[in-house]
Amino acid sequence: MADAIVSLLLEQLIIFAAEESKQQGKLSKLEPLLKDHYLLFDFPGQVELFFLHSNAKNVIMRLIKKLNLRLTAVHLVDAHLCSDTGKYVSALLLSLSTMLHLELPHVNVLSKIDLIENYGKLAFNLEYYTDVQDLSYLQHALGQDPRSAKYRKLTKELCDVIEDYSLVNFSTLDIQDKESLAKLVKLIDKSNGYIFAGMDARAVEFSKIAVRDVDWDYYRYPSFHLFSIL
Repeated sequence: MADAIVSLLLEQLIIFAAEESKQQGKLSKLEPLLKDHYLLFDFPGQVELFFLHSNAKNVIMRLIKKLNLRLTAVHLVDAHLCSDTGKYVSALLLSLSTMLHLELPHVNVLSKIDLIENYGKLAFNLEYYTDVQDLSYLQHALGQDPRSAKYRKLTKELCDVIEDYSLVNFSTLDIQDKESLAKLVKLIDKSNGYIFAGMDARAVEFSKIAVRDVDWDYYRYPSFHLFSIL
């Protein structure tokens, strides 16, 4: 009971802080950093902020409209959820809901991928969970667990919704692996158009870059700034 009260109070504090930020115009403090800086905004993990309340979206829209930023939403999901079919379906629904609500270029990420086998063997190979294809197999996997078998019909309906939208897939991240991190950053920069900045090329050249793996000098990043949104 105490944990629930603390969680509720924290959620209300975050909502209040977002409203205060909107009312007081604090976004102007970011203006000196807009030139030659790569900004990272770290939002709290309370999922209610992203599909039940409009506060987080309002802050993001103000960043885009007032400061003319190119933003990408990066949604981190613990990879160990793949070891539990019910939790994985929940993660898919949360990812889809967030994508639809925020209306931003969006990259879903299975984080802590190096620890995934610590939570048990996966029912399918990793690509099945990252590509999010043919979710009917999840229903069978769920039916093998007596505790979850009664939810098989509900799982089917939820999976049908996810497949109908066909929006969700995942990249992976091992924070200890520099190549894994660099690959994710490149994907993010492709999603918001950062890789095209300063390029002088025809539309066909842009199309070629958009569909292939991109390799370029990441030392061109002048500096990073991390902001925590509370």
